[in-house]
Amino acid sequence: MHDAFIGRQPILDKDQALVGYELLFRATTDNNAAPANGAVATADVVCKAFAELGLAKVLDHVLTFIKVDAEFLAADFIEILPSRCVVLEIDADQFLHGPAQERCRELRKLGYAFCLSGLTEIDDGCWPLIDIAAWIKVGLGDIPHERLQTIARTLATTHRRLIAAQVETQSQQELCRLLGFDLFQGYFFARPVVIEGRKLDPSTQGLLRLIKLLADEAETGKLEEAFRQEPALVINLLRLVNSVGAGMRAHITSIRHAITAIGRTQLKRWLHLLIFAQNGQLDFARNPLLQLAALRGRFMELLVDRLHARDTRLHDAAFLTGLMSVVPAALRMSMTEVLDQIAVDPEVRSALAGKQGHLGAMLAITESYDDCDLAAVQALIAPFGNRASVSMLGEVLAEALPWVQQLGIASPQA
Repeated sequence: MHDAFIGRQPILDKDQALVGYELLFRATTDNNAAPANGAVATADVVCKAFAELGLAKVLDHVLTFIKVDAEFLAADFIEILPSRCVVLEIDADQFLHGPAQERCRELRKLGYAFCLSGLTEIDDGCWPLIDIAAWIKVGLGDIPHERLQTIARTLATTHRRLIAAQVETQSQQELCRLLGFDLFQGYFFARPVVIEGRKLDPSTQGLLRLIKLLADEAETGKLEEAFRQEPALVINLLRLVNSVGAGMRAHITSIRHAITAIGRTQLKRWLHLLIFAQNGQLDFARNPLLQLAALRGRFMELLVDRLHARDTRLHDAAFLTGLMSVVPAALRMSMTEVLDQIAVDPEVRSALAGKQGHLGAMLAITESYDDCDLAAVQALIAPFGNRASVSMLGEVLAEALPWVQQLGIASPQA
């Protein structure tokens, strides 16, 4: 687990109302980005925006511009992006040739919109790309005044929406307004804001195991079990399901429900994207908080089996509740902030937010036992009579530990 960063710069209309954001690769809080590989940088931006940093609520109501190169565009996993709000920004120099343009046309048929950038002059080779694009972005930095006027007059006949980028002064803004530009982006309005958060890193082994299970068309139960062994992936999956990337907002009751909600095709794309984003170099090291998350999920699941043996729905929700109870500490967020990003089942939400309901009672017992607060444990288990005791909780812990140990992430406490 480590800090994660992403840049976000607003795109405004003539009245300076927000139209959208361009998302930018950032490796640190420094606003200067220098990605070694364009496709890897794009994958990094997509993963952070739609899963790891939980920006879905921010991006849901505006357009999201994401720069893509030909390599990233050719990959199947690009289709995990929500076409209704994402605009794919392509550079004119990279997309002048046939295969890349054909891929753009395929994606346009699927509902994706394109923004063409990098135009410094207009010649015959540009027109196929202009035909593909719904937006055209013109950077002011390297274009002389006279040429800018020529470009603007020519593009005015295309009925495309024109974005003036790299606007740094009021005089530049006024000139672009007179030339017919619709939208504006640049330091004159706002510098990119670097958003910082905490990123949970899945293991390479876990990613590859899930990809293989999907390739083998494994039963959903096997996929669920594989996810249960990867707490980091579960949290990112929940964020993804409830993001604009999934195109829906289900109230998730279990890991199985999340898998079903997102669907196998999108799930496969997302897993490949995670591999791609990390450039094949994921860290095998595990975090102690992930160890606790896995153990707490299993502990709660077994505890529910003891105290609510016939309730299979509660069984599935218990693991999710236990796992999510550790997320605020792992991501340095409040539980309220976490629940704002993940639309879990109301009973799970009540348990996490206020220790309410059956799951809330189980979580309160689990956390008190984890804290070795035996007085609190005795008070919490009293309503269950002979069915619950401190020694029984010890048995549950003894049963949970081997499951966590076989994952290679054992923790000494519940």
